[in-house]
Amino acid sequence: MAQPNNFRKRWLQRYRLVLHEEQSYRERWQITGARWGLTAASGGFLLSLIGLTYFVIAWTPLREYVVPGYVSETSRMRAIETELRADSALAALAVQDRYLSDLRKVLSGQEVVNDLEPAILDSSALSETEKGLNEWGLTDEDLALRERLEDEDRFALQRAQSVEQVSKSIPFAPIQGEISSEFNPGIGHFGVDFVAPLGSIIHAVDAGTVILASYTSDGGYVVNIQHLGNRISVYKHNQSLLVEVGDRVQAGDAIAVLGGTGTLSTGPHSHFEWWVGGTALNPVQWLPDYAPEPLN
Repeated sequence: MAQPNNFRKRWLQRYRLVLHEEQSYRERWQITGARWGLTAASGGFLLSLIGLTYFVIAWTPLREYVVPGYVSETSRMRAIETELRADSALAALAVQDRYLSDLRKVLSGQEVVNDLEPAILDSSALSETEKGLNEWGLTDEDLALRERLEDEDRFALQRAQSVEQVSKSIPFAPIQGEISSEFNPGIGHFGVDFVAPLGSIIHAVDAGTVILASYTSDGGYVVNIQHLGNRISVYKHNQSLLVEVGDRVQAGDAIAVLGGTGTLSTGPHSHFEWWVGGTALNPVQWLPDYAPEPLN
């Protein structure tokens, strides 16, 4: 039992630490305490130093310079936000590409196949049941647009068969409707306005290349087509566009949907201009057998 007592005695025995001046040996500072107290104080100081170091590194901007490979919270959140935006953009782009592809097939009378459930059906089978339409991915809006397109195409083909082609003539009317505003270059109105139901199909009046398919503040969604013979046709205030710059179109092809976009539009209509050799002409006199009475 002597060893435990000696061990306890050593730890409980008090010591004094004194500082004296070198020349006069005058006492300047002293501290007394047992060995266990000194050990506890040293441990507490060490733990406090570790805690303070951790706080400084973990909760201050210093961690960006001390910790190797550390990425700040702001940079990490920006990276996450950028990745989410990129994923959303890619998903939206894929949906848009698929929509445009399906829409082109619908407008051209082709079959639209669901890639997840391949099927081979003809157009008559698609129109027989609603189930068949859903399997092909066609919505009611797509079906209505296709029906309007077919009606307009039949109208355009009938008009084309009864018209003789001349150098400046317009083979197809851009749309079937009444004229609400006539050609008047004196007031800056270089075309005519056709009134028709909202969502009607706008047709290319002749074969050519799309040189403009964009949105402008005054004209809304605009399409310009370059034709042979230095002729250009202009279609303004559309609700949406069905062609892109560089597309080749034939006379009667669907290029846009009638709307009322643009600051100069007062309602749903189609503004059509016909330029030959850099000069705006009155389209009515060149349209095939088109002589509607202007609205009062």
